[in-house]
Amino acid sequence: MEDWVWDHYNKSVPMSTYLVAFVVSDFESRQSDRNLSGPVFSVWARKDAIHQAEYARDIGPRILTFFESYFNVPFPLPKQDMIALPDFNAGAMENWGLITYRETAMLYDVNVSSDYNRQRIATVIAHELAHQWFGNLVTPSWWSDLWLNEGFASYVEYMGTDHVEPDAKILEQFVVDEIQNVFALDALDSSHPISVPVHHPDEINEIFDRISYGKGASIIRMMNHFLTEASFKAGLSNYLNKWKYNSTTQNNLWDSLTEQAWTDRTLDSHVTVGTIMDTWTLQKGFPVIQVDRNYPGKHANFTQTKFQLIKNATMAKEYESYRWWIPISYASKTFNAEFKRTKPEFWIKKEEKWNDHGIHVDKTDWLIINVQQTGYYRVNYDIRNWQLIIDQLSKNHSVIHNVNRAQLLDDALNLARASLLPYDVAFNVTQYLKNDDDFVPWESFLNAFSYISTMLLRSPSYGIFKKYMRSLLENQYNRVQFMQRDDDPLLKRFHRINIVQWACAVDSPDCVSQVKQLFGAWMNETEPDNANPVPMNMRGFVYCSAIKNGGETEWNFLWERYSLSNVASEKNTILRALACTRETWILNRYLLWAVTPGSGIRKQDGTSVISAVARGDIGSYLAFNFIRDKWTVIREHFPVGLFSIGGIVTSISNRLTTPFELNELLNFKTKYHNDLGAAARAVDQAIERVTANIQWHGDNYKAIDEWLQRATSAENEIPVTSSAG
Repeated sequence: MEDWVWDHYNKSVPMSTYLVAFVVSDFESRQSDRNLSGPVFSVWARKDAIHQAEYARDIGPRILTFFESYFNVPFPLPKQDMIALPDFNAGAMENWGLITYRETAMLYDVNVSSDYNRQRIATVIAHELAHQWFGNLVTPSWWSDLWLNEGFASYVEYMGTDHVEPDAKILEQFVVDEIQNVFALDALDSSHPISVPVHHPDEINEIFDRISYGKGASIIRMMNHFLTEASFKAGLSNYLNKWKYNSTTQNNLWDSLTEQAWTDRTLDSHVTVGTIMDTWTLQKGFPVIQVDRNYPGKHANFTQTKFQLIKNATMAKEYESYRWWIPISYASKTFNAEFKRTKPEFWIKKEEKWNDHGIHVDKTDWLIINVQQTGYYRVNYDIRNWQLIIDQLSKNHSVIHNVNRAQLLDDALNLARASLLPYDVAFNVTQYLKNDDDFVPWESFLNAFSYISTMLLRSPSYGIFKKYMRSLLENQYNRVQFMQRDDDPLLKRFHRINIVQWACAVDSPDCVSQVKQLFGAWMNETEPDNANPVPMNMRGFVYCSAIKNGGETEWNFLWERYSLSNVASEKNTILRALACTRETWILNRYLLWAVTPGSGIRKQDGTSVISAVARGDIGSYLAFNFIRDKWTVIREHFPVGLFSIGGIVTSISNRLTTPFELNELLNFKTKYHNDLGAAARAVDQAIERVTANIQWHGDNYKAIDEWLQRATSAENEIPVTSSAG
């Protein structure tokens, strides 16, 4: 028939059925013009958005070629397409030869999108292209080993991004974005092992979480460092070549890596990779190492226990038998002073609860365990060693590697949160930050300190908390200045975003004034959709701050910009900012729009809207009421599965801090226990988080209030030392 088209397909390589995809569309495509050997590489998008696919077209072939070289396994298909879909529930999907993306994960407009948008696009593209080997070429035998897909892709995405965007120093960002991020979830009793039995479809959806992705990536990075890069790389290549077009379990990977490590003599011949790694994949949680130094002699006692946020005698007894094989690397002023040696100096074995070991550290010198935080564990020290570290940070922080500075800040604040370290010691670690211009430690600190901010939000101490934060931020704010400088290195631009955003959050007068001026200028533009004076990198918090301090007029103006924008990343930024309003009626209407077809909010974005409202000062309680009242509507509106509904529950629980709210959450679980589906584990985790929040208030509020009072008193101002290095 004349109006029919007959397509002919080549025979496919052996592949899993879940990787087959077809797209029928009127989209346009652009083919890569890079002179690279290998498959034909093309990008696809809506006709009026295809120009935003240039960045993806540029980096895609380069990342693919890098992975071919790194894995020493050629890409087996003759072509690779990537397509940006306007409405797509998942962030992206690694279909073999036709990778599908949300528009926010693939399209970049140089005149609108931020540096964060650009970096995220690079990491998502690298993640999906990594799946062409881990998942597509070699597939896990069952969902229990999903982490072999997602953990590996989540780790090597950083390598692929580093190859095309070296200025991002993204391998340093890994520690904050992956390890420290997933610690918060894995510290809960309701966490789960990386490798977990799966018997029901809801259980499959549950494990598409930060444990499979972030923890999986973190322990793979740990394995890379204790095996060394050369052995790790060769072992991966052997594994992929041996099992290509086949399915495997984690034991098959352990065997390939063990064989290579024994050949290279990078692992003791009496130990296998499986012996070590099974302690990390078959147990939930992670250890904290308590280091107690013997100062007259050059040795220290290392004790391992499971890290727990909640003090509970029953759970403590349950976890007494938990042990790991733990690689111990360390540095001091005179030993491994450049923090380059990450291969372990020795191991704490699974059968050892404690280990007394010699160390090359003088009694007057500080000791830092876990070089560049390559091991997936926290470290606590005796108070004397903490003080030696604090003194060094105060005198010259640059002596300590920036990744380890980030580790010290995150460990100290979370050890205090778990009542393993006095809060005054943890807070004393933070004071040097006035003189640290590095993005990575600040990012780590702000992530950890945001918990304290949330816990104090409704308390009488919130005013002095904001005063302390303004004093800590002042030096940095004066250095980076408010306005974006495009000639700054990327991490300095990221650092500016953090500093200015927090300065506005704690009501820095200059910051608030700048925001009002910028947003007001935009509203006064005759063509606001073609002339936006707000710098791309500043739009998220400028929009939010303006909406927070504005009213219906500002909200309607921004909603109109959302409706008319053709750039997915900008629409996403606006959607989050609209949730910052303090007008309760607008927030309630916004929540309703999130589950209403035809409201202007795509179904794929509805859960993000509810989560954004839940993260607000006022919106968290409105969102909690909303999901309790509308749970059936929410479950019917959103597709079951990846990250969506569980993410709403997580966002809401982070701000619940009272026994009354815990009881309401328990009632919610009881009422809908048969209808939670893939959100069941997220609800259990939420209950545990709120329980921990309540316990934190009882244990720590008074001590923190007293410390903040001392730190912010006029007669006891915290001194600002000169910047060193």
